[in-house]
Order: sequence, then structure tokens, then C-alpha cells
Amino acid sequence: MGSAPYRSLLPLLLSPLSLLPVVCGDCGPLPSLSRAEPPEDIRHKNSFPVGSKVTYRCLQNLSKIPSRLDTIMCLNNSLWSNLQEFCDHSCQSPPQVAFAKLSKEDEMKNFYAVGITVSYDCSPGYENSTAELPTSTCRENSTWSEVPELCHKQSCGPPTNPEHGTVVATDHLYLARAKVVCNEGYTLSSRVSFILCFTQGNGVAWTPLPTCQVSPSVTGTTAVANSTPHLEKKASENHYILPLVLIPCITGAAVIVAWSIKKCSASKKTG
Repeated sequence: MGSAPYRSLLPLLLSPLSLLPVVCGDCGPLPSLSRAEPPEDIRHKNSFPVGSKVTYRCLQNLSKIPSRLDTIMCLNNSLWSNLQEFCDHSCQSPPQVAFAKLSKEDEMKNFYAVGITVSYDCSPGYENSTAELPTSTCRENSTWSEVPELCHKQSCGPPTNPEHGTVVATDHLYLARAKVVCNEGYTLSSRVSFILCFTQGNGVAWTPLPTCQVSPSVTGTTAVANSTPHLEKKASENHYILPLVLIPCITGAAVIVAWSIKKCSASKKTG
């Protein structure tokens, strides 16, 4: 008789148990995300055992945010772990331009969401003409805005002419190339016949200037037939640096175009 009141309470105590999943420990259907979806072969399953892991993938034209998880797990309490949206519209790597380079801070990023703005620093050989930094923004269509050309080439100034020569320059700015020409009777001391406006320290400067030296005389070795002996001797004893020399010979004249006089050989009479 004393246990009768407890018997009347038994149905009330057992009623919450009827709300538990039929299979103890299982998780129900996969949660839905607006920008990602689970694999197609398990998308419509209604039950997953504890410990199950499911990796979602971003919808088309969306990219995964690197710092966020893309996998959920069925926990011991038969609930799915929390999974926040991890996909978003993004741009590829920012544009590269010759006059500027991406800032170190923005260069380290591996995800560029729509609306993000990156900044640039002027490249070596360039200087900023304003107080603003060049920037670019990731637009809604996942493309970058144009980088304004706020960095301009630095100037090396007019080059100095070498002794006995001239520098022919049409441009004095970074990467400009100027030709070095020696005066008549002089040649370059090296095979390099130009100078370049290039980086030096934090600025720019012309590369080392080649020198012009006196052209070496060329000893005549080509014989001119039928020359007179006294001309042969005179030619062999003297070296002239002349652009044009006319040597009279017995049978006529020989014109030698060289930087030195040519040697006339003596002819032998027979009979």
C-alpha cells in the first residue's frame, strides 16, 4: 500500500526517455551551410555513429577561408560539432606591377576576401611622387582594381663624358642605356660600349664609365708590288697613324686604308 504513490509517478519519470534517439549514441542528419555542402554520397543520410567526421566543400566560385575548419564531428552527446561558414568570395593573388611590390604584410596572406585592400611599396629604382601608397582592392566580381602608378623612375642625371670620347644618351632615368663613343684615333678600353642607369644603395647611378685609349698602330704586312727600294725602307722604318696613305710605286700607286702605312716590297729584276 505504501508504494502505491510511487507507482503512479513511474510513467512520468519514463516519459522523457521516449524522446531519445532510437539508436543510442548516433547523430542525426548533417547540418546545412549556405556556402558549403557535404559529399553527395552521404548528403541525405539520417544517422551517423559517434566519432563520424564529415568534410564539407565550398560551393562553386567560392574559396575556403584558410583559418576556418571545414570538418564536423559527431560528438559523444549525439550532437554535431559547431561549424561556422568557412567559404567566401575571394580574389586570386594581387596584381604584380614593375614600379611597385606588394607590402610584406599583404604578401604573407593566402586569402583575399572581397572588399580587402592591399598596399604596395615602390620598387628599387622608383620613388613615390605623392604621400599616398599604391593600393588595390578585391572587387565583388573577384577581380582586383588597377594599381595607380604613383611610383616613378629615379634619375641618374646627365652622364659624364669620358676623356677623348662622348656619351650619347636620350634618357637619364632608371634602366636607361647610353652609348659611349670614342673620338677618332681612340678606342674603348673594354668590350663594353655602353653604361646603364641602375640601382645603387637607396638611389640610382650610372654604371662605371669605360675609358678611351689611343688606338694601337698596326704594322704594315701587306706588300705592294713593284715599289721602289727607298719607299720600302721608309715605310718599314716609320709608323704613321693616318686614316689614308697614298704610296707611289713604279707601276702606279697603291691606296692603303688603315691606321698605319703599309709596307712596299722590293721587286727583283731578272735577266
